Amino acid sequence: MEKFWKFLEESMANMTEFLTKVRSTSYIRNLQLSLVLITLTMVTYFLSHQYIGQEEFDLSPDGPFAIGSASPETIISNREIVYPDQKKTQIEKAKAYNSGAFIFDRDYSMLQNTVYSYIDEELENLKSVGSDPGYKTIANLLVKNPRWKNRSQEDLKFLIKYPRKQKLKELIKQCTSLIFSSNCILKEAPPNLTSIQAYGGKVYNKGGNDKYSILDGSHIFPRENIYKNHSTMKMLTRLIEEKFPKTEPNLIPVVKRLSLSYVYSIPACHYNESETEQEKLKEQEKVKPVSSKIEKNEKIIKKGELITPEIRRRLEHLNTYSSRTNISSILSVLIVQVIFVWIIAVFLKKYDSHKLNDLASNIILFSMIWLLIIFGYILSRFYFHPDSTMDDIYYFAIFCPIGMVCLLTGFIFDEELGIGLGLYLSIFIFLISLNNITSFVMAFSTTVVAAIYGFRIRKRLDFLKSGILISFVQMIVATSGYLLDSREYWISETTGSFFGDLFASNLFKVYLACFLNGFISATVAQILLPIYEYLFNIPTRFKLQELADTGHPLLQALLTKAPSTYTHTFMVSAMSERAAQNLGLDWLLVRTGVYFHDIGKIPNAGFFVENQHLIPKPENINKDNPGQAAKIVIDHVIDGIAMAKKARLPREIINFIPEHHGTSTMAFFYHTALANLSPNQRKKIKKEDFQYPGPKPQRKETAIVMIADSAEAASRSLEVITPESLDELIQKIINIKLAENQLDESGLTLGDLTIIKQSFKEILLSSLHQRPKYPNSEDTKKLESETKNPQKPPGKNENDSKDKEKQVKKSQNSKKKAVK
Repeated sequence: MEKFWKFLEESMANMTEFLTKVRSTSYIRNLQLSLVLITLTMVTYFLSHQYIGQEEFDLSPDGPFAIGSASPETIISNREIVYPDQKKTQIEKAKAYNSGAFIFDRDYSMLQNTVYSYIDEELENLKSVGSDPGYKTIANLLVKNPRWKNRSQEDLKFLIKYPRKQKLKELIKQCTSLIFSSNCILKEAPPNLTSIQAYGGKVYNKGGNDKYSILDGSHIFPRENIYKNHSTMKMLTRLIEEKFPKTEPNLIPVVKRLSLSYVYSIPACHYNESETEQEKLKEQEKVKPVSSKIEKNEKIIKKGELITPEIRRRLEHLNTYSSRTNISSILSVLIVQVIFVWIIAVFLKKYDSHKLNDLASNIILFSMIWLLIIFGYILSRFYFHPDSTMDDIYYFAIFCPIGMVCLLTGFIFDEELGIGLGLYLSIFIFLISLNNITSFVMAFSTTVVAAIYGFRIRKRLDFLKSGILISFVQMIVATSGYLLDSREYWISETTGSFFGDLFASNLFKVYLACFLNGFISATVAQILLPIYEYLFNIPTRFKLQELADTGHPLLQALLTKAPSTYTHTFMVSAMSERAAQNLGLDWLLVRTGVYFHDIGKIPNAGFFVENQHLIPKPENINKDNPGQAAKIVIDHVIDGIAMAKKARLPREIINFIPEHHGTSTMAFFYHTALANLSPNQRKKIKKEDFQYPGPKPQRKETAIVMIADSAEAASRSLEVITPESLDELIQKIINIKLAENQLDESGLTLGDLTIIKQSFKEILLSSLHQRPKYPNSEDTKKLESETKNPQKPPGKNENDSKDKEKQVKKSQNSKKKAVK
């Protein structure tokens, strides 16, 4: 069993080293490109699933979808389908045919040559009979004007008595012309008179000023309607009265009746059947094939409903398009994905490359992306199911764990990456929720809150607080969405109790879902975090706090075998931590990294100068062989890295071991090696053998530790500790590191170095100050006894006086030292 656990421990250590190994920039870029392509393919497939062909239905005559049978399943279209609808096309053609104009021919020559001549002749006859409206006069007039025989006695008397015969003639002509030109009066009613009066007609004017006139159906009628149809007579009366408003009231009715008799006697308008048919066919040809549309996610039929001919036709169209894939829609989805990935890539172009330069960090990042994408796709299958009513109450984003993903991203990496990732995932949620804007706003607002708060988590209780905050933000967005969409947030029928109504309301259900989303997101994040920490060995705040525990086996070994190194470590930690805090860096990472930076000294603790007084063995003190001594010193870096990897320390912690030395030269051993040889033999000495293997500090944190390590060791050699001496010492060390180009790759600026120097000086002054010499307890007791039992000396003794002078001088010297 012990072998198994040892094997497992070694396997985990090897896996951790493989996953957290720093890769080249080209390797990481190719890896990220591959992962992005996988992500784009996955997202495009999930979003384009609706555009891929649908399963065909058995539409055989005796099949399950025969007309009149009950549908065996609920059928919903997974895409938008536009198809030519022959039935609707025929309907539209029929409408166009019916709307085609009815053609009529109207001969104005009959009005001008025939009717007007009748009026002239008969008005002259009226003049000739005189103005006496007697019986003989009327009889004589009817002999001359036989067409007036149907006129009433009152009309005839009025015409005879009317003095202005010329005006009467002109008025009759005008009235007759008005009735003729404003109407199409037919001799006989055509068979399709109802349609004519419904749609109107087009009247071609032979001999008229206008080529044709468009008349309303009410102005096209057979001549018999003049006297039989009350509405026609009423229309004609109104027409005349409006045209001649200033004519004597008694004259208008007489003139109207006489004019109508002339128009009735000579019908000059005829229905042209052949031209009408051509006109209607021409309108029918203009109709384009009509298309019908089956909407995406449209419910064609529910399970158990009877299949009608219309539903059957729609199923046939679904089968027709079932094998077709909408390539253009898929390409549009892919293009949208590429655009937003490019935008986010530009946004993160200046992102800290140290955080995504290994396999582990990229696997963590993309695994969370894939987790949400797969979850969102599965959720959409249930959310938009034909029998589901979730979309009537809830927004899609309420069920998506985007808060958990961005909470972990912000905590493991930082808020900048969390917001960038959340933006992309919010767009995915927007598209998969059928472009629901409320879901997008809810997802992105959750992203911002989770990423920012996740980056600021310091205690595990903060996860719970973040969950509450996420829930609150989602509730606000959901309320806004309900108001914007005018959704029913309260129940329509009361239960008789306020709390009953409240618990049954849609808004309460939404609030409950928001609360559960925030709570579950925070809980699952806490569950996944230790798994990520263990599998990928990521240095989260909680992981660093656990490693910084002085009970760690490596720190206990350092305390036991190299106690002075242990003391030195904590002093360097205090200095580095203060500088990191003042620069706004990850001080917890610095503290933990310093704790393990010298663990490589444990195997040969006595060799190093700080431990020699504790382990005074000859083999430890003998350094006559500078080359061998340099190798032992260099080996403490190599041994430290090996011990750290075996203990599965995070890569970020291991980096402190080699980088706090960089590639600096061990000047003492190199100088000794050169001094022990003649000028000719010095050529055999390689400076590289006396240099640390490096690399140089790659981050500000490790560069701070490099300076602090040298400053703490050098400060022990100062005879006088003053702010000036410490300032000079620290600046000297910084200058040495700058001269050796050790800080070139760390990113530190001259301003940073000034802050570092001041931070180190504060810590060293507080820890290296001189204390006054405290008196011996026995001397204090002697003075107390003399106070209780005072004795006067019998006489002055010369020796006593000399002793007193010595004591006074000794006391004065002690005070001077104390003052210093």
